[in-house]
Formats: sequence, structure tokens, C-alpha cells
Amino acid sequence: MRKVSRVGLPFLLGLLAAVTAVLGGCPSSYDPGNGTPDSSAGTGGTPQQNDELFVQQSDPQNWHFTTADTAYWGPSGYTLWSLSLPDQEPFAQREVSLVKTSGNAWAGFGLVLSHVDSAGAALESMLLVMINTQQQYTIGEVNGSHFNPYTSPTWVTSPNLTRGYGGSNDVKVTRDAGGQFTLYLNQVQTATFRDGRTDAPDGGGNGFLVVISPQDSFPQIPVSVSFTEK
Repeated sequence: MRKVSRVGLPFLLGLLAAVTAVLGGCPSSYDPGNGTPDSSAGTGGTPQQNDELFVQQSDPQNWHFTTADTAYWGPSGYTLWSLSLPDQEPFAQREVSLVKTSGNAWAGFGLVLSHVDSAGAALESMLLVMINTQQQYTIGEVNGSHFNPYTSPTWVTSPNLTRGYGGSNDVKVTRDAGGQFTLYLNQVQTATFRDGRTDAPDGGGNGFLVVISPQDSFPQIPVSVSFTEK
């Protein structure tokens, strides 16, 4: 069975905020040591098993997420992620094409990287890279229910992304021997970052991530996202 963890996170309100900062032509570099945890993080909910929402398609490289279930819709939103893919030890590279066809335009979706859970769900942590349909991306880490963005502002506008519903965006993340990650958006090097977690692991679990916004219109309009692993 596929493992999917679910947790309602108050930090989603920060993740959903729209920003207008435009990324310049040169790649950006982020040092998580200079950042501070999101003050709105709160405690969130306890991660729960869920095997239903990220569904592998007939093409084994393709996964589809869809829901309009009001159980995942509330004033703080929800973040739902899967751990559907094999661990990488050490993490070297992932490349995924993402397409969102419905749901709130500002809500994020993307990749879970280097997930570890050595001391129970309350202490699980992971890296994430998300985009939205408004040509924005964010990079950060989750520890328990706390989100710490590596990007400043949290959401960065990039001309390298395709805007709108139904647009395909290729998100590639690599990690070199020195532990530096590089983010490529549609084959263009866009940012570099490092894992800011204490005793950062070399690798871990991999999966996908979808944010349900308080502004989503459940049950009338579902959130629908496709992921194609390359």
C-alpha cells in the first residue's frame, strides 16, 4: 500500500500569501541558517496514514491527486503529502512534471524530499519544493507541524514557470557531493539551497505534496494535480 501522511497546518496561511517580488535573471542562493521559522506555524495535527488521494496511474511514472472532500477543508487549510517513491540514500536527483487543472490558483503543490521519521510522527521532517499556478515557487523544510521557508519572500515569482491551469511545469532538484541542492524550473537553473535541519540527513523518503486552501470551493470544485516522475 502507498503511504500518505495528512496533517492540518496553520502555517498554510503564510504559504498561500501572494507576493509580487520578481526573480532576476541569475540563479538565487538561499542559506537556511539565515532564516527564521514561520511565526504562524503552530502545532498542526498529528500525521495520519492515508492511502487514497495520490493514485498511481496505468503509467507507473504518473500519479494523480484529486479531492473535494470537505474533511480536508477548513480555516487553516490542509497540507497532504505522499511518500510514494523509494528512499534515496544519498539523495541525488529528482525531476517531476506537474500540472494543476483545478483548485485555488495560489495554493502550492510539488515535491517532498529527504523525509525522515526516526522518532515518531511528531518529529518527522522533510524538505519541500512547491510551485503554484501564478508563476511562483517556494523552498523550505517541515519539522513536525512547523514550516521554515528558505526563500524570502516565502513565495518567489519566476519567469521560468508556466502560468495558469493545465500548464505543465518541470521541477528538477539535484544535490551534489557537498550537500548543495540546485533547483531547475523548466530546465533553467533557478536557485540553490542547503538542508537547514539539524544533523541534516543525506537522503530519505520522497513523494508529492498538495495544499488545500481555505479559499478552495469544496465540494463544488476539486483540487486536481498530476505528477509525472521522470
